[in-house]
Amino acid sequence: MRVLILYETRRGFTLTVARATRDELQRRGILATTAPLRGVDHGTVAAADALIVGTWVKGAIVVGVAPALGVEEGIARLPSLDAKPAAVFCTCDVAPGKTLDLLAAWLRRRGAAVTVGETFKRKKSLRQVPRFVDVVLEAFARAQAVA
Repeated sequence: MRVLILYETRRGFTLTVARATRDELQRRGILATTAPLRGVDHGTVAAADALIVGTWVKGAIVVGVAPALGVEEGIARLPSLDAKPAAVFCTCDVAPGKTLDLLAAWLRRRGAAVTVGETFKRKKSLRQVPRFVDVVLEAFARAQAVA
């Protein structure tokens, strides 16, 4: 399985989570790569068997909380995802609001089959990566079994 991890980062924490997820997948024998969401080429997306998409959360606690600016447009520029299994994640300091739901909805519009979402808070989140990868791989395996 080839997993492509797309990310939108501002201060680098979302990239850190994306790379930690990639590294954990690779430790488990999965071919995994990372790429910036708004800079990935269509061939790279087409070659992936599954996607993980992550963003930082903009806004102030409860005001304007949403995926980073440009994420919706970046997803809209992706080629058709033809029912590819997908997972989403976000990074934030406090609460993600509806960020995961929006990411999933935008990816579903492109044809992805999104089944997993995870929030990573800055203070303790890298410890969550192995569990996140467990859940993602289970969901991707179920999706492949159904396909």
